[in-house]
Order: sequence, then structure tokens, then C-alpha cells
Amino acid sequence: MPPTCPICQTDDTRLKLFASDLHFRQPGQHEIWQCRRCGLGITQPPWDETNRAAAYPADYACYHRESRAATGVRASLAAAVLGSMGYPQPGGRGWPGWVTRPLATVRAWSWQPPPPPPGRLLDVGCGSGAYGASMMRLGWQVDGIEPDAGAAELARQAGLRVQTGDILDIDLPESTYDVITFWHVLEHIDDPVAALQHVRSALRPGGLLIVESPNWNSATALLAGRYWFHLDAPRHRVHFTPRSLRRALAAAGFGVTDLSYPPNPHGLAGAIGYRWGDDLRWSWPVQGAGWLAGITTAALGRGDILRATAIAVK
Repeated sequence: MPPTCPICQTDDTRLKLFASDLHFRQPGQHEIWQCRRCGLGITQPPWDETNRAAAYPADYACYHRESRAATGVRASLAAAVLGSMGYPQPGGRGWPGWVTRPLATVRAWSWQPPPPPPGRLLDVGCGSGAYGASMMRLGWQVDGIEPDAGAAELARQAGLRVQTGDILDIDLPESTYDVITFWHVLEHIDDPVAALQHVRSALRPGGLLIVESPNWNSATALLAGRYWFHLDAPRHRVHFTPRSLRRALAAAGFGVTDLSYPPNPHGLAGAIGYRWGDDLRWSWPVQGAGWLAGITTAALGRGDILRATAIAVK
């Protein structure tokens, strides 16, 4: 039976492909359907809490990442790069702009602080608190939401104030946060519009929502099919295209102010690893090909990653 699109609320969907869990090699076959109206991909069949828990084993990477301050020469260069991002740091002087500005651009491909000045930030799906801890070092007050109890405790040890549970079950104070982030989290939620609506009132007037998610309309996704690294079935419950992400944000009461495509090597390199062996994925030639494809497709507006900045609209 065709699933209902959580954005368009229509069952005008078609079966696009079958996918298995290529990351953890768990048994089972999953269907990926596509909404004919907005292009959203929908993973089927629906799952219960038992299936959900099994899909996130204890060694899931996001539950163990750490954020450590750089030392030595790297610390000086990191401070200079942060200065180029609008966060002047002690020890960041002496590096010319022609060095720091390009490095800041490259650094932002995988890690991006919100625009200064620091304020109060809510990181939804904060995992072990790696991103939140790095924001705290820049002066932000950081709260988190994390469904995994073990990861949430690590985030608390990193200094975040964390509520544990499903986002729709969390009470959020109104007009509290200057920034709310969903870093590769929204695609894990069965009803992304409901999740976005739930956090909307917690933003202060003029506050920013930042969402980053894989782009199912990327050139690599179309080429790799079920081997595309960012498909990540069954953990990714929905699969955004630029159009469907814009529609989800609009349905939740947000207007997109910027939509970009940060280059990422893993779509192609991961697909090669899934198809011909994971050791191959980390070889220099494959990583080089991944970066070349990532940079080229991003420049053409067909990159593997979507990053949207939005504001609440009346």
C-alpha cells in the first residue's frame, strides 16, 4: 500500500527502489517510495520502537564523537580560521587572510557555527554533544535534545543541558533560542513537518533555524541508487530533495533564506565501499574521487548535502 507523504499529506507516491542496511549489515529489505508532488523519499515499512532501537547499535558513530580544542600550531591556525568566520580568538593573529579565508570556507563544508554574536542555541539530535561543545567554546549557551540515553549523558558531561526523548514529547520554552539546529537529524524523523512545527515557537523573533540533510536529488544519489552512502536505510526515514525540504519548512511556518550544497566526499566514496568493499572506500584514490565529485556536483547545485537556513514567518 502506498505510504502517505508527511509533507503533502497525499498517497500519490510510487515505489522507487529497494534498499538494505549496508552500514550495519542488519537483515531486512526496505522500500523507498517517492512522492510525485514534492519528490520526498519515504522509507517503508513503518517501524516500532523495537525496530528503531535495533537500527541504532551502541557503536553508532554519532553517539561517541568528541570535540577537542586544537593544540600547538593547529590551535593558532584554528583561531585564525574562526576569526574569518566572525569569531575573533586569542592567538589567531599572524595568519594572512589569503590563507584563513579559503580554510574557513573549506572548514564550513563539514562544521559551521551560526552567525555571531553568540546567544542561546538548541541542538536537536545532539548525540554525544560534539557540536554543542564546540559552540560552547565560542560563547554559546547550548541545550540539546537526544533520544539515546547513553549519548545524552555524554553530552551532559560535555557541558550541554540535555533533555532525553522524542522531540515531539519534549516541552520547549517559548521565544528562548536564537538558533535551533538539525544537523543530519531531520531525515531520521518520520514526520519532519511536525518536528519543525514543534520547535518553531521556541525561536526568538528573528531567530534562525539551520537544517542539514542529504540531498536525494544529487547527481551521486541518482548514479549510485541503492548503494548511495547517504541513503542509510532504515535509519533515514525520509529523503529530501531541495524542493521537498523547502516545502517541509514552508508547511511548518518557515521561510528559507539560504540553501546551499556543502561539498562532501562520502556519497561516492561510500557507494564504492558498499559496492566493492569498505576498505576500498578509505583508499586515497577513492577518497580523491569522492572529493572531486563532491566539489564538482556541489558547484553545479547537485551536491550530496543540503544546508538550509530559515526564519519563522507569520
